[in-house]
Amino acid sequence: MAERSQTAPEAGYDMGNDDAIGGNVSKYLVLPSGYCGQPKKGHLIFDACFESGNLGRVDQVSEFEYDLFIRPDTCNPRFRVWFNFTVENVKESQRVIFNIVNFSKTKSLYRDGMAPMVKSTSRPKWQRLPPKNVYYYRCPDHRKNYVMSFAFCFDREEDIYQFAYCYPYTYTRFQHYLDGLQKRNMDYFFREQLGQSVQQRQLDLLTITSPEDKSDLENSVMQKKIKIPKLSLNHIEEDGEVKDYGEEDLQLRHIKRPEGRKPSEVAHKSIEAVVARLEKQNGLSLGHGTCPEEVFVEASPGTEDMDSLEDAVVPRALYEELLRNYQQQQEEMRHLQQELERTRRQLVQQAKKLKEYGALVSEMKELRDLNRRLQDVLLLRLGSGPAIDLEKVKSECLEPEPELRSTFSEEANTSSYYPAPAPVMDKYILDNGKVHLGSGIWVDEEKWHQLQVTQGDSKYTKNLAVMIWGTDVLKNRSVTGVATKKKKDAVPKPPLSPHKLSIVRECLYDRIAQETVDETEIAQRLSKVNKYICEKIMDINKSCKNEERREAKYNLQ
Repeated sequence: MAERSQTAPEAGYDMGNDDAIGGNVSKYLVLPSGYCGQPKKGHLIFDACFESGNLGRVDQVSEFEYDLFIRPDTCNPRFRVWFNFTVENVKESQRVIFNIVNFSKTKSLYRDGMAPMVKSTSRPKWQRLPPKNVYYYRCPDHRKNYVMSFAFCFDREEDIYQFAYCYPYTYTRFQHYLDGLQKRNMDYFFREQLGQSVQQRQLDLLTITSPEDKSDLENSVMQKKIKIPKLSLNHIEEDGEVKDYGEEDLQLRHIKRPEGRKPSEVAHKSIEAVVARLEKQNGLSLGHGTCPEEVFVEASPGTEDMDSLEDAVVPRALYEELLRNYQQQQEEMRHLQQELERTRRQLVQQAKKLKEYGALVSEMKELRDLNRRLQDVLLLRLGSGPAIDLEKVKSECLEPEPELRSTFSEEANTSSYYPAPAPVMDKYILDNGKVHLGSGIWVDEEKWHQLQVTQGDSKYTKNLAVMIWGTDVLKNRSVTGVATKKKKDAVPKPPLSPHKLSIVRECLYDRIAQETVDETEIAQRLSKVNKYICEKIMDINKSCKNEERREAKYNLQ
């Protein structure tokens, strides 16, 4: 692994522990393992000791690959997103791969085309890296954290390159911007200090409003509590007779909310009481000539028991409107409750189905592995290979396979890069330079290893098909054996072997399963196997026709 320069001990953390990330790296020189001597061009120096910088640790994986660990947010170690650092002492045309290995976000815009920012001393304008050089994925080698990898090629040795998550906007730049606004003495802009942060930085309170409303806004902001009175309508009964609206006005009171009750409960009960009393007095109010157009009329202040309250008469139009609104709200509440209950039942059913589906998927994986291993044992017993104990294979099938560490062993290419998958897995049997894929299919071990570093599902499937069938067989076959509909006189070709097609799908499934655990994504990518093989057959036929044309042209000349 890499060795630290003389400034490394000052950082105060251990290189062997992933969690021991202290402050930002400061002029951190990365030397290859076992190297002794003066640093040369190409031995990168990382630095993040500047405002808005973030880089806590650097590990050199290979000559061109580096694992970078970012520091978490202040007072919140669960969030790790931002990075901003510089790289110097580069060599011209030096290609590198940087892996930000401890991201905390499960979803990122890096999956949808976003790319990190880069600039240099000779090109101070921020630019984005090509999206095709950026990959965001979950890596099992780093506690299944999300990793963002990007490839880059340095082109000028004298430049200092800076990489960032997105456009940086520092606290100092923001303070300069506020100072500029404050110097302009604008009437609608007011700035004052609210307090200081934990790191003793100024916290500003900005007020943007018209000058005449500034005092009113300050008073409303500083007001601790605004009391909203509740309205209740009560009527008075005397001597067993109910007074109608024409003889005695009803009370419109501002009542206080009882302690221990919620405001919604009090308002709801008040509305119910109003509606009940108004419905009870419906016939009486119409008989005494109360006009619907009447408004609230103040009562005489001479009443002894109501000297501090305002009295009013409720008009007929307001009563009907209030009654309609109340009934409408009750109907909407019933509909909402029914919809909520229906949604809850659907969610419970979906949860049961998902649980059953997960159990079936895990059981299917175990059965697939067991079936492949049993086939391999049977083929080895029938052939000349060494015999293997069946009980031992069963016990190995039931034990979980250890996580395999995938390393990037080829030189980085700035046009396209993707982390190489794991090498040949344990369930593929090696014998005399051959690899057994299952169902009696053997391929060359060297070609199999070259196939594992192939980029993309399409290229992987096409190369695997050539290894299994060969170009001579593929050019005279078709995937399904059905004649094409594009030509009327097309003759159907013999179909490919179904058991070999299943081997291709299983190999591609093992490759995809190392990159993702999403069953939907795996099924979607596996559904394109026939398409890839058809494209390979068409490419082989096209190349054969081109070769025949060249030979005919040569013979004619």
